[in-house]
Amino acid sequence: MSAIDHVRWLSKPSLKNPTLITAFTGWNDAADAASNAVRNLIEGWGATALAEIDPEPFTDYATVRPHVRLKDGGKRNIVWPTVGLWHVNGAGGDIILALGPEPSLRWKLFSQQIISVAEHFNSSLLLTLGSLLADVPHSRPVQIIGTATDADLIERFDLQRSRYEGPVGIVSVLHDTFDESSIPSASLWAAVPAYASQVP
Repeated sequence: MSAIDHVRWLSKPSLKNPTLITAFTGWNDAADAASNAVRNLIEGWGATALAEIDPEPFTDYATVRPHVRLKDGGKRNIVWPTVGLWHVNGAGGDIILALGPEPSLRWKLFSQQIISVAEHFNSSLLLTLGSLLADVPHSRPVQIIGTATDADLIERFDLQRSRYEGPVGIVSVLHDTFDESSIPSASLWAAVPAYASQVP
């Protein structure tokens, strides 16, 4: 079984060294800030569906439950919690956007699905978005924290080298996977008021 066997392609566009931007609902998404940012990019840029990652190997459905929707005529349709990918051909460069729930299981295998898509299109950069609860007021501009491990990215965009130690989410695993494949990666984190929401 190849690493990309859990990716279902919806289109096969021609992309040139795209930047991959990701956000995952759940632990790294306080107040849904990161996922809403990517969702707004998908809608605002009119992004086209690229692929879906089969949720079956990666999801604990007792924790992240599928939803039922009613179609015309009352027919029931189960909507599974799926990570989707979209693409945009932009004048400033091509972009792939990934959005969906943080996987519950098999993070290493899941990360291989993402990196396989990135390598298929010779992606030039991984940019993960996250949000965290902090002691900040909603009345002030949002504080953004940017981190990277690549020295060139740190210097070019005035980012920080992460000094965090402790529990991690899927975004940290993705960064390690991309680092092992020599694809640069960076992360942007928005600090949201602690009273705005609870982490799911």
